[in-house]
Amino acid sequence: MAKRWEECTEEDILQANIEKYDSEHIVNFYKDFEEPRYSYIEYNVIFKAVTDMLEKTLDHSLRAVDLCGGAGKAAFVLKSCAPECKVTLVDLSEKMLAIAREMIAKNNIQEIDVVQADAFSFLDSEGEYDLIVFSSAIHHFKEPLGLLKSAADRLSENGVIITIADPTTITKSRRYQFFRFLAAGSEHKKQMIKQMFSPNSGANNADFDMAEYQTYTGIDDRELARGVRDIGLSPLLHLRYPAGEPYMVKIMPYLGLCWAFSLVLGKSENRVPAAVVDKLKQDIRREMPFRFKYI
Repeated sequence: MAKRWEECTEEDILQANIEKYDSEHIVNFYKDFEEPRYSYIEYNVIFKAVTDMLEKTLDHSLRAVDLCGGAGKAAFVLKSCAPECKVTLVDLSEKMLAIAREMIAKNNIQEIDVVQADAFSFLDSEGEYDLIVFSSAIHHFKEPLGLLKSAADRLSENGVIITIADPTTITKSRRYQFFRFLAAGSEHKKQMIKQMFSPNSGANNADFDMAEYQTYTGIDDRELARGVRDIGLSPLLHLRYPAGEPYMVKIMPYLGLCWAFSLVLGKSENRVPAAVVDKLKQDIRREMPFRFKYI
């Protein structure tokens, strides 16, 4: 009998991710993926602002980890924002990493190490990093705070963690679901209607994908931002923004649909000056081409 959402363990979710990201249709999607529709401009804007801030405090090349990085989306953006950065790409799927290696070879990208490991195993090993990135990753874990605590233990003195492109609870609101339906193509609309009227549509776990664990409810990002203080981290930035096709991100903020969030977290013991945080916010606001909001 399948487990209910609340009964799943971190081990269950890990196994679900192994199976999902080794499946043929997922692998083929990432093989063909060349950003045909989604620009993810927030990656470039946020990563550039944060790496510029960090590089001013370091006497060595920036050491970064793209953790649970899949085929390397965040790792490649990091290299474009900070070319001298030494990046380690970590993921548990060898098939995803194989795609990343192909891209590295194709584009002759230097100083990206590729490591096959799950997040906790990697974070249990030795090593110190100035920047740890979770790109659309923390929703794959039952206890994101435990993950962030393990990551905090691997940070250098002035290091930071970035979480980016994870869903808030807004994704479960009726207005989001209605807008999603309006924006969907005809085939997707048919699938959504079919699911709506299927015999299992009223079941609690009807749309539950164990591998994408937190997307079942969405993440309460305010609660998460409060919780990180108990594990020795301090939010430097907390922002909500729209994500998706370019025309959608222009409309969504006016409908209250800044449904994705990003956190930039530093060690509480190493308080970043307010002037530095203010500049970070200004840099991001100046470069972001669509409306978003700081929390």
